[in-house]
Order: sequence, then structure tokens, then C-alpha cells
Amino acid sequence: MMELDANAALTETELAEDIAVDNHAIDSEQPEEYDDELAEEVLMIDNVMLATLSAIEEITEKTLLEEAIIELDELIELIEVDMQGFTCDVEKRDQLLYLFYQQLGFAGDWRKWLELDSVLLHKVISSRNGVPLSLGTVFMYFAEHFEVDVTGILFPGQFVLRFGSKQDGMYIDPADGQVLSRHKLQVLLRGIEGNHALLSDDDLFEATNEMHYLRLLQVLKAALIRDEHFSYALRCIDLILEIDPDEPYEIRDRGFLLQQLDCKKLASEDFAYFIEQCPDDPITRVLKAQIDELAATDDTIH
Repeated sequence: MMELDANAALTETELAEDIAVDNHAIDSEQPEEYDDELAEEVLMIDNVMLATLSAIEEITEKTLLEEAIIELDELIELIEVDMQGFTCDVEKRDQLLYLFYQQLGFAGDWRKWLELDSVLLHKVISSRNGVPLSLGTVFMYFAEHFEVDVTGILFPGQFVLRFGSKQDGMYIDPADGQVLSRHKLQVLLRGIEGNHALLSDDDLFEATNEMHYLRLLQVLKAALIRDEHFSYALRCIDLILEIDPDEPYEIRDRGFLLQQLDCKKLASEDFAYFIEQCPDDPITRVLKAQIDELAATDDTIH
């Protein structure tokens, strides 16, 4: 298993959630105007890979879905023959893991986990390198094609794959395809939550398609903000809110981004909503000051 120093790199959860955008920490380069007219609402996610690629296409306004699917089909074709003849679930699982990580060479490198290309699925498909969440998403697409039963687990700090049931299943690190024993899961958990954390069933939460899709968008949003693609990040939040329209932390982050786009009135409304929903959050004091500051200036009309 790839050794990961919990203090040396951000986890996916940190990348996705610790992203409050400080108005004074962002470069002053003016982003595009805010456009809140996105495509039709996503009500149900039938296929996480296709839904996420479509979302990335919409966010970046680049045609990429068709090419990514073609590339995926070509990769599947490369290992199609080697998957034939396996009928036992365990044999199919082990063979696909071998082919995905050894023959095709998919892998994760924690030193690149802050890079946008490690999150964007079409880039991950091409480079065969990404964060555990993106690699796990690609693997699950392969698994569905070859009828290998696998479940995505929203483990604290990292996405994990599980084969079998919660009680006696096998857990896999999507970064390298290696088995995660209960002891290794415990070590990972303590790296995220502290030395006193104890592994429980609550930490092995099964992701629905909608949860999986939302986690991908949240990590993508964080990576876009880190690379200062603020307009793209705002579109990403709009897609997240189509699934979870009342999520206060997403609305808070939208407010920060709207503030960068000089949409002061809309930003103030988002901050006020967050304060109302999460009055005990430590950041509310800062947001109240932001609202006062925004009220003192004229709102830019787009």
C-alpha cells in the first residue's frame, strides 16, 4: 500500500470542505461574469461517470464527454480478452484489480492531489493518474462493464472501494488497488480525526450515486478555487445545489465567489442565509462583518 503521511498532504475531505474563500487571499484578477443559467436540473444520477463528465463539460464549456467515453471504451477493449473466462466473483474481482492497476497502470500520487488534472475525470482517464475519488470512479465504471460488484465508501478523508458486505467485505485503496485491512483503515481514520478515533460502521458509509456525484463536484469545486477558476467553481456550486439546494456551506461558498465577482447584493444574501442556518459556526462573525462591508458599497450590476 502507498504510504501516506497524513501531515504531508491534504486529504480529499480537506480539499473539498476546508475551502472557505478569503476575500483578502484571492488574487485580484477579474473572473468572468456570473451566469446562473445552467442546464436542466439533475434529478437522479443513473451513471456517476457520465453525469460527472457531463457536469465538467457544462462547467468548463468544453466538449469532452464524447472523447472521454471513446477513450474509456478503448481502455476496456484493451483488457476485454483478459477478463474472459472468469466466472467466479472473486476471480473476476482480482483479475480486474490486476488489469486496472498493473496492466493499464492507473495510480495515485499524493504529491499531485492538489492538482486540478488529478480531479478532472477526462484528464484522469487520459493520464491514468488521479486522487482516490477519481480513480475509484473510473474503476467502478470498469467494474460495471465487467459485472464486478463493488461499492463506493465515503470513508473520512478518502474514497474507498468495498467488495462484499460491510461485515466481511474487502476494502481497497483506489490510489493503488491494495487491500485496506481494518487496522489500516483505523490508521487512516486516526490520521484524519486524531489518535483517539475508533473505527466504526458509521465510518464505512455506502455512497449512493447522488452522494458519489456530489463528492466529485465538491472536490472539483475546491480544486477550481485553488487554481483561481472562480467562475467555473461557481458553476460547480450551482450544480451541487441542484441536488442539495439548501446546503448552507455550499451557499456560503457561493457567497464568497459572488463577492469576488462583485455581485455584492447576492453575496450578502448568501452570507445572511448561512448565518441564519448555522448561527453557532465560528465564521458567522466574519460573515456579519462582510455583510456590513458590502452594504457600504454599491452593487455592481451585470
